[in-house]
Amino acid sequence: MRITYNWLKEFINIEDYSAEEIADILTDIGIEVDSVYYAGKDIEKVVIGKILTIEKHPNADKLKICQVDIGDTVLQIVTGADNIFEGAVVPVALHGSKLPIGIRIKKSKLRGVESNGMLCSEEELGLTTHSDGIMILPEDANLELGADAVKALGLDDWIIEYEITTNRPDALSILGIARELKAVLGREIVLPEISYTTIEKKASEELELVVEDEKGCPRYDGFVAKDVKVKHSPLFMQIRLYLVGLRPINNVVDITNYVLYEIGQPLHAFDESKIKDKTIVVRKAKDGEKIVTLDGVERTLTSSDLVIADTEKPLALAGIMGGEDSGVTYNTTDVVLESAHFDPFTIRKTAKRLGLSTDASYRFERGADIEATIFAAERALHLLQKYADANILSGKVEFYPKPYTPKVIVFNPDKVKKLIGVDIPPRKSFEILASLGFPVKKEQDYIVVKVPSWRKYDISREVDIIEEIVRIYGMKNVKSTYPLMHSDVERPRDFFNIVEIKEFLAAKGLTEVINYSFISKKLYETFGLDFDSLVKISNPLSEEWVGMRDVLFPSLINNCVQNIKRNEKDIAIFETAVTFEDTGKDLPEERLHLSILLSGKVSEGMFRERKVDFYDLKGFVEELVDFLNLTPEFEREEDKSFLHPGQAAKLIIDGKYAGFLGRLHPDIDEKFEIKQPVYIAEIDLELLLELAKGKVAKFKKLPKFPPVTRDIAVLVDKDVFAKDVEKIIVKSAGKLLEKIKLFDIYEGENIPEGKKSLAFSLTFRSSEKTLSDEEVSRIIEKVVKNLEKENIHLRA
Repeated sequence: MRITYNWLKEFINIEDYSAEEIADILTDIGIEVDSVYYAGKDIEKVVIGKILTIEKHPNADKLKICQVDIGDTVLQIVTGADNIFEGAVVPVALHGSKLPIGIRIKKSKLRGVESNGMLCSEEELGLTTHSDGIMILPEDANLELGADAVKALGLDDWIIEYEITTNRPDALSILGIARELKAVLGREIVLPEISYTTIEKKASEELELVVEDEKGCPRYDGFVAKDVKVKHSPLFMQIRLYLVGLRPINNVVDITNYVLYEIGQPLHAFDESKIKDKTIVVRKAKDGEKIVTLDGVERTLTSSDLVIADTEKPLALAGIMGGEDSGVTYNTTDVVLESAHFDPFTIRKTAKRLGLSTDASYRFERGADIEATIFAAERALHLLQKYADANILSGKVEFYPKPYTPKVIVFNPDKVKKLIGVDIPPRKSFEILASLGFPVKKEQDYIVVKVPSWRKYDISREVDIIEEIVRIYGMKNVKSTYPLMHSDVERPRDFFNIVEIKEFLAAKGLTEVINYSFISKKLYETFGLDFDSLVKISNPLSEEWVGMRDVLFPSLINNCVQNIKRNEKDIAIFETAVTFEDTGKDLPEERLHLSILLSGKVSEGMFRERKVDFYDLKGFVEELVDFLNLTPEFEREEDKSFLHPGQAAKLIIDGKYAGFLGRLHPDIDEKFEIKQPVYIAEIDLELLLELAKGKVAKFKKLPKFPPVTRDIAVLVDKDVFAKDVEKIIVKSAGKLLEKIKLFDIYEGENIPEGKKSLAFSLTFRSSEKTLSDEEVSRIIEKVVKNLEKENIHLRA
């Protein structure tokens, strides 16, 4: 959204503030200004000139030689423009001038004829991105020849470009910005002039209005202007429209756009002679109905679109764009001026479907001011009479069955401090609300606030009122204080939210999947599980899906198989869902489970990859359990035939069985035609969450002394579990052992048959001193000695 500084000054006295200062004020109160720039920037040595004569170029058919009067002299200028004529008043760039398009003008010869400057187009002056010829200035502007073009054209101005949030359509006008500045600066708004006369004939005698869709169009006001002289707009209006990003069309259309930017209320002008039976009908379109809009595009409508029609055809897309056939042209003499209010949802839906965004739809989508229709229309009628010699019919045709009733909010000034922490006196709150245009009334300890029509879609609760007060009061006036904080690191958590669990796993690189809660007999029995023990569905989707899951991992295996078939071989997924167990009672027992599946490769840094293994899965489980402030224990798992016998473990928490983890058995891999190891975990998440209640994440001081790390590798029988070896090491190493990690299992070359190598990393640390190598070596000797007692020897 753009406005100009000089235009804004007509609505509120801000002479003592620069454009940059106004921009800062607006940003401070929540209207984010993107840029402030001088409209006449990079326009140097450009003056007003008048073409006296035009001759053909002797050496070029497309060039013309012009004699141009610039006040104190006449210049010869060669141009290729087709739209010029003798007597035309134009901007002239002199020798040495600078233009916004990045060029400097100098004397030159064009096909052998000297040219002492350049006639400028709107594009070359930076007013638009495209122009069809030289900028022809209105003769009735009475511009002084030789005058500086920046000042003469009204480019001695500043453009303020800003953005609004979707809830502030009231700020999409100069009046809206003036209201905001009034509240901050304490200055009165100067409303634009409205003064016109009407003829005796009434608009209702000339025009009939029928509104069939009250929801889509809760208000419609129509006015009639006769004997309109359609011509160019006055220069000041053209320039201002250029500066806010619009292209001037003619005085009637330009006036509707000019008022749109002034007041914020979209208007539309119809050629009355093109309205069948002089009847305006506001209705829903018929499916398949067509209209050619002002941009020349034929659009096919649906029954959800709102149109302005006559008795025969659509004339306009309501609140979005007019129709080409009913638009105002230079042949128009009688105009119907529409000022209406349309339902935001209806306009948004049509605009989105058609991919058509206009200044009008942008405002109606967000919620225009339903009470602004008359004010905006009367301002436009004033301008039509002044600049198009219009004869205005008295009265109007109108539809407004449910006038606006302000929402009443009872506001307690003490709530400001409670909610924001800012102590604003009640009198100040009262003054701020009144300055923003809110009707306010003091009643005992409360302020009764009525919401003005232009804030209808924005203000609905007491907290919205508080936001307005603090916004205008200014965060700069809020004293900085240190926040009051309570350190309570020992406070137990009553619960962990399942969302926290999901976010934790996702942050670790796992992707959540969601499967059906039922399972097929074929899939379930693939794992050697008893399908008859499952809860059955009495009305299944198909005969195949009749069992309710009591575990989740089969579904994840199915996900894995489907991904591998699609050549997605690196898989890290999880699912949390309720399982159903048949306990013989009327209703099954429901338990919240978590299942994790890993397969393929995992990245180690930017350029290294390795295959996923059992310890990656174990690491995920350990981290999750630690996140819940619990301590995991692992025991060998011997009861799950679908798991690899050497890579399977039970998860034990506080002495209770909480699930299992391991590698899928190679026989199961073969059944699913999986050619890569798959690792699965199934955890009773409901049990973990119950055990986590009241647990405390205990604070530990950062260690003062450095760690000492040693690695040892031992040979054991193949059937020996690493966990059993780890227990011996931990018991032997004593309290100085801070951490133990199994980092390698090896079978193969240089390892005796029936044996395997286990490699552990041991981290030692003392809280009292730095450990010496000798002290650590003595601990290692003790560990080795105790291992040898169990026939476990160091690997040579």
